[in-house]
Amino acid sequence: MSTVDTTNTANTAATATGSAAGKATLGSNFNTFLTMLTTQLKHQDPLSPMDSTQFTNQLVQFSSVEQQINANSNLEKLIKLQQTAQTSQGITYLGQTVEVAGTDLPLQDSSASLSYTLPKEARDVKIVIKDSSGKQVNSISGETASGRHDITWNGKDSSGTQLDDGRYSFQVVATASDGTAITTTSTSFGRITKVTNDATNGATLVMGAGTKGNDITLTMDKVVSVNDSATGVNNAQLAAANAQYQAAMAQLQALQKSASTTNTGSSGQ
Repeated sequence: MSTVDTTNTANTAATATGSAAGKATLGSNFNTFLTMLTTQLKHQDPLSPMDSTQFTNQLVQFSSVEQQINANSNLEKLIKLQQTAQTSQGITYLGQTVEVAGTDLPLQDSSASLSYTLPKEARDVKIVIKDSSGKQVNSISGETASGRHDITWNGKDSSGTQLDDGRYSFQVVATASDGTAITTTSTSFGRITKVTNDATNGATLVMGAGTKGNDITLTMDKVVSVNDSATGVNNAQLAAANAQYQAAMAQLQALQKSASTTNTGSSGQ
């Protein structure tokens, strides 16, 4: 079942309290400063009043710190909005079969698909498939013509035994007519079953395959293409996710404009 992971909400909330704590501390320190200043003014010598330059500079410093805290608060809001926008975008991938750059190979429902591209014609090509421990489970002969080639693996090992769904990998071994190795580019296909989000990695897509621990995680920039025929997400969900994404981006742009105005004002002082 496709899901969205919200277990990291607490971490995001904890990060967002930074500017709030700073503002509370600044307020307490400012009140203490005013109390001390008032006391000094009460007990100063009328014939020799204290120099106002020092406490004026301190007031300016308090104002500067307050502006920095406000800027940090806006940055925290920007981060949260970016995470929301990324999650909304990630939700649109739920249930979709995507093409991903790399050699990770998810075996889902006893089937896996991959592609490789040859820059020139090869003498022979073999696709070596390994399990999550790195052990070779099968070897498939590939086409040798230059260009892209798509292959579907039925999830069976070299003896014909059906393997369990899970995380596998593959290696394309291509040899030229002179016996030298040919460098290839590879992609694999898998169905997105979950979207996670945290403050460090942002939105992450998960291809669930087999038992726990065999999932393949990837960032959205690794997605090469999306299979439009997938039916995991209906049009209503896609429309709702897109609306949420657009709303988050509008708030993000407004905060960026506000932060820019604040920084410009601070620079002019």
